[in-house]
Amino acid sequence: MPIIIVWSEIERLMELRGIPNRDALANVAGIHRTNLYKIAKGDIQPSLLNLGKICAALECQPGDLLRFEPDLPPPTSSPPK
Repeated sequence: MPIIIVWSEIERLMELRGIPNRDALANVAGIHRTNLYKIAKGDIQPSLLNLGKICAALECQPGDLLRFEPDLPPPTSSPPK
């Protein structure tokens, strides 16, 4: 998927806001910690609702936590000359 969560930015904001760990973020945001761990590992993308809860807890905007990475087309192989 071309839009990804930037977990390093979430960790930076957690430190800035005094949120010591993922369990504390899950508690403050009102998200089940299992879902937050899956988001952190990149196993799932957060729903818009959960993204909003994370943003509220970290006092940030969704764009602060997202990055667009376009899908690159597969390389074309040219025949040897």
